Amino acid sequence: MSSNQELYNILGVAPSASDVQIRSAYERLVADNPEGTPMHERIVQAYTVLSDIESRALYDVKGKIGKRVKRVRRSEQTDRRQKARYTLNTLFLAGAAVTTVLFILQWSGAIGSGPFYWACGISMLIKISEFILRLIP
Repeated sequence: MSSNQELYNILGVAPSASDVQIRSAYERLVADNPEGTPMHERIVQAYTVLSDIESRALYDVKGKIGKRVKRVRRSEQTDRRQKARYTLNTLFLAGAAVTTVLFILQWSGAIGSGPFYWACGISMLIKISEFILRLIP
């Protein structure tokens, strides 16, 4: 793209246009231009870039359309984080079950309070680790 205004010009909106304005301009233009025409493809490309917040920000700053390769890597990292969070949540649930059993045993006087406190501490560390993973973008 020659300038960072071209995609906005294709849709006929200002660079400060809201998502709703961009979507309505896209719907109007797609209805007027039949599928398979070069203009239709340009409209779809412009909407694809401007409707995604990350692509639009990159386009506004650099004036270029971002590559999709970066998104694939980001989604792979997101998948890894989700798997790690799932594993930590599963461990937390198992720790909560063990903590409950130890609490009942301590309450009945069968064991001392040490194992119960250890189980509580470990469960809390697991849950805090999972919460920290939520904060990582």
